[in-house]
Amino acid sequence: MITGIYENGDTDPHYDYCQNLGDGRGYTAGIAGFCTGTGDAWQVIQEYKNLTGSYGEFQPMATYLEKYANDGSDSTTGIKSYCSVWKSLGETDTNFQLAQDNMRDQMYYDPAEAASNILGLQFDVSQGQLFDTSIEHGPYDDPDGMLALINDTNNAFTSDQTGTSGSTLIINGHQVDEIVWLTKFIEVRTNDLEHPLEAADQGGNYWAQTTYRTKSYSYIIEQKEYTWTNSVNLLDNDGKETTLVCAKLDGCAKTFALAITNVYENGDTAFHFDYCENLGDGRGYTSGIAGFCTGTGDAWEVIQQYHTFTGGNDAFTPMDSVLTKDAENSDSSTKGLKSYCEVWGNLGNTDGRFRKAQTLLRDKLYFDPSQEYGDNVGLQLSISQAQMYDAGIQHGTWTDKDGLPSLIDETSASFQNDSLGDSGSTLNINGHQIDEIVWLQKFMDVRQDHLLHPQEPDNQKGNYWAQTLYRVRSYQYAIDQKEYMWTDSVSVLDNDGNLICLKCETPTTCPSQ
Repeated sequence: MITGIYENGDTDPHYDYCQNLGDGRGYTAGIAGFCTGTGDAWQVIQEYKNLTGSYGEFQPMATYLEKYANDGSDSTTGIKSYCSVWKSLGETDTNFQLAQDNMRDQMYYDPAEAASNILGLQFDVSQGQLFDTSIEHGPYDDPDGMLALINDTNNAFTSDQTGTSGSTLIINGHQVDEIVWLTKFIEVRTNDLEHPLEAADQGGNYWAQTTYRTKSYSYIIEQKEYTWTNSVNLLDNDGKETTLVCAKLDGCAKTFALAITNVYENGDTAFHFDYCENLGDGRGYTSGIAGFCTGTGDAWEVIQQYHTFTGGNDAFTPMDSVLTKDAENSDSSTKGLKSYCEVWGNLGNTDGRFRKAQTLLRDKLYFDPSQEYGDNVGLQLSISQAQMYDAGIQHGTWTDKDGLPSLIDETSASFQNDSLGDSGSTLNINGHQIDEIVWLQKFMDVRQDHLLHPQEPDNQKGNYWAQTLYRVRSYQYAIDQKEYMWTDSVSVLDNDGNLICLKCETPTTCPSQ
């Protein structure tokens, strides 16, 4: 998010960005500044081909793009339509967006994370600085690369360097405070930005104009904001103070939220991409990691996404007409879908593209909307944001009488006076100051009432919802333990009321104390 500000001026992912900066790297494009002259843009396009089976509109330029990548050339000859194609696909094609996500992580985030682990960095501010360095300098060991800057920083320490951050690194056999190390690293990086060693990095004196990237992190250090939970204060590209607020779950907190809902949906924390059965709840077959249903249409959306990966020729194709009809008519019938669960299970076990389709649609239909609704309320605590996700999965993120938006509206409407608490987060509801945990408690009361007495006829079938009150009781337990912000672990109750402890390193249960 912070690097997004440096790259594009705001925190939105600019998949459609494309421009020739005149820095000797050809066209710079996308969420990580992929360049035609350095080869990473070509790798994005190759990943796009892997996902779709072709280069698409990039095909006429493919020979030139491969040559410029191999030669390190900033030439734009033969690729004059490059930016228009990139922008168009970046705006509309989820496969192209996914290709950018994959290559950003593979080429920049993962190497930065590996370097961070080797150094033993513990703080978000340190890890964030390495990722930003990896994006701008590259994760390489050339004289201006991230690994070279790390090596130069390490070589500066020839004795112990103590500090007060609470995290100590072992550098060249010496004990070095992590923030002391990071401050030196920023100094080394700033010098490299002002005086790059590689000729390719000297083009247009561009790097010297980007020292706001290090100044902003120095400001964060001065505020002693070493670990980031729900917000961080920094400087934007113009040196203005700004605050970034995490409006949705990410990192360990998202891992926990997904794992907890997995327990409710499938009985354990694993992602059951192969799950499929008819629950008799009026929704047809329920399947996959988010309980996608043939009778509600979200299963068909997953399959349509999978079709974009396969070109529309896969094991689901013979069922397309039936699935379309069931989705359009909200039909719970399984007629014509005899092999549906077998196909879903096989692909869920064996095909990474099908698992990716499920992940994309889970986020698109449930996770992202649930977090946007929570953001509109002003929710800051992990436990509240996670409860929005779980409610979104079960109740839906649409506006029917039992949907998540209706539950939120009903909850907020109940507050006619200030209602204080000790959670540390205060919401503005109907002009009143409401403690976030007070609001969440009321939300869960409202949700429980809808589970016991659903208002939509489709949700009343089989009295199924009334059997799932454990989804509320589990969160109530976490509230009772005052586990509001989720970082390393969280304790909740499983479907039978047994205590489980989730740890971030592996989203599995751990022994309770």
